[in-house]
Order: sequence, then C-alpha cells, then structure tokens
Amino acid sequence: MNGAALVLQKAILAWLQAAPLLMEKLHGQGIYDHVPPHAAFPYISFGQSQIYAWDTDSGTGEEHNLVLHIWARFNGRRQVLELMMLVEGLMEALASSQQKPDIGGYHLVNLTLQSSQTRNDDLRDGYNGQLRYRAVTEKIEGA
Repeated sequence: MNGAALVLQKAILAWLQAAPLLMEKLHGQGIYDHVPPHAAFPYISFGQSQIYAWDTDSGTGEEHNLVLHIWARFNGRRQVLELMMLVEGLMEALASSQQKPDIGGYHLVNLTLQSSQTRNDDLRDGYNGQLRYRAVTEKIEGA
C-alpha cells in the first residue's frame, strides 16, 4: 500500500501552486509538506494522512484520508475562512476536472471534502483551518 500517496500529494501540490489567486494570497510561496522554521503567514501545510486498501474485483486501489492545514495570523479567522473557501473551490475543480492530474500510474476515482474546522491556535499565535479530504485512487493496469 501507499503506492499513490506521494504522487497524489504531488498532484495536489502542483494543482494548488498553479492557481494564481491562491498563490497571490500566499505571497507566492507557502504550500509545504514540512513547514520551515519562521515560515511567513499565511501558508498551507499537508497534515496527517491515512491510507486504506480499496481493492475491487477488477482492480487495485487505495482510499486516502488527508488533511490540509491553512494557517493565518493577519485578520485571523476571516483570512483562514477566505483561504479555506478558495482551496475548497480549487479541490472541487480538481475532482471534477476532465483532465485528471497525472498521479503516476494511478487514476483519481474521486476526491471529496469530508469536514472542515477552524480554531485559534495559541501555540502558533494564529488561526488554523483544517480541510479533511477523502480520495480514492485506482492503479492503472499495465502502468
């Protein structure tokens, strides 16, 4: 298992980085797997993920539960919510795109938002938004 996990993350990262409005709001940076020390707010980070077998009679697949964290300080919750709405729209467009991203020998079956949450995070002196997604990938036979 975990075959599609890294390539799925890379595809999501590339999709988000290709969105001019999002990158403008993140000041041209700010989407991280591992957040560097002293990263400037606002930024997005990949959080926890879980992967489960999702095999069918006709193929091999994986179910991915992943979290995107949105961090902001300026304008607090408002900025987090605005960024969350923007990311939600981009992820919805990715899921419904006729040209699915290349995820290295896997087909993106679906990508759906499962839940969202915002909270004040005193440890980081800012606000945190969490978008929890469920994605299903299926191995392309012969790939």
